[in-house]
Amino acid sequence: MILYIYNVIVRFIIYTMDKKIKRIGMIIEAWEPMWGGGQEVAKQLSIYFAKLGIEVDLYVMNLSINSIKYNEFNLIQVGKKRKWNFKDRILWMFNFIFEFKKNHSLKKYDLIYAHANLPGVPCKYLSKKLNIPCVYQVHGSGLDSMKQMYGDGLMSKILYFIENFVQTKIKYDLQFSVDNKFIKLKNINDTKFIANGVDINKFENKLNILKEEDLLNFIFVGRLHPQKGLIYLIEAVNLIKDKLEGKNIIFTIVGEGDEKFKLVDMIKIYGVEKYFNFVGRKYGEILVEEFLRSDVFILPSIFEGFPLTILEAWAAKLPVLVTEVGENPSVVKEGINGWLVKSKSFEELGNKILSVVELDKNDLVNIGLNGYNLTKNKYSWEIISKEIVEELEKLLK
Repeated sequence: MILYIYNVIVRFIIYTMDKKIKRIGMIIEAWEPMWGGGQEVAKQLSIYFAKLGIEVDLYVMNLSINSIKYNEFNLIQVGKKRKWNFKDRILWMFNFIFEFKKNHSLKKYDLIYAHANLPGVPCKYLSKKLNIPCVYQVHGSGLDSMKQMYGDGLMSKILYFIENFVQTKIKYDLQFSVDNKFIKLKNINDTKFIANGVDINKFENKLNILKEEDLLNFIFVGRLHPQKGLIYLIEAVNLIKDKLEGKNIIFTIVGEGDEKFKLVDMIKIYGVEKYFNFVGRKYGEILVEEFLRSDVFILPSIFEGFPLTILEAWAAKLPVLVTEVGENPSVVKEGINGWLVKSKSFEELGNKILSVVELDKNDLVNIGLNGYNLTKNKYSWEIISKEIVEELEKLLK
């Protein structure tokens, strides 16, 4: 009888242990030198999954020969060096499938975790082929804004079809979105909301960064892409430039992208060069320092999911001035931790910039501190990664 009870207990322990995730194959296309919110999320989840005892292989395109290696997870740059174009992205998918199957045969994965957009296709294929769950995360959907960004031509229609198919027509074992608006779209999946997170510690460890007292520094961080709405920021500054005369204000633009030349030309045509400073891409500690040297974060996007940069700005104790898109209205409280304006309304954006300019710097500090407290208590990666793992482990039961 005692032996029987012992065997039951042992089998129960083994059964319970088997329900824990041990190994994940994660996939995201773009990597260094391309960088955005999706890449940062994939990196941070890989790091924090490892802290929870999960082994992670992160598969990426080979866009850079000298990519940073990480101690917490295994970064796998698949195949030969490629360019960021549609043809190479498709070819790379076949390289990835072959590499994933080979590694799975050597040491099995519990699931595949794909980050939008195209990786959803090989994720589904491998899920069927290898009989393991496929998890797909949407970082932001441009389905409602495709025409605004790319016009009404053939390319816009093709991009809409692909994004709509991958995001809403493929049945995944689990789909996450950082945008509640996306969850309301017609979708074959029962999508779950999951917020983004931020590593507050990397900001708190840089307390010696000083701001210029007589300068009001607005910082934008992101791709120089139509989605980010920077043309409306330039229009707004042009609208209010007479009222900005004599004020020491700068808009620091952190990032690179195909739209840069168009933006620079607009700035020259309007004669507002003195208000803009393009500093290129910044990573890691250098990016943290850019945030900490600033006074206000600004994001005039046409669409977003749950912008990681807002959480980074709050981690740096900055107030945020952003558009009413994605999850922004659910986290940004007017005058409390930031301000909201309508998307594409450069008149409203200009007026809001003027009202922020008139505030005392101490007021800006207090508003930024409210955002910091919210982020620390609710949106740290420790909290978010545990929430995700709880959902992932349900797939193994």
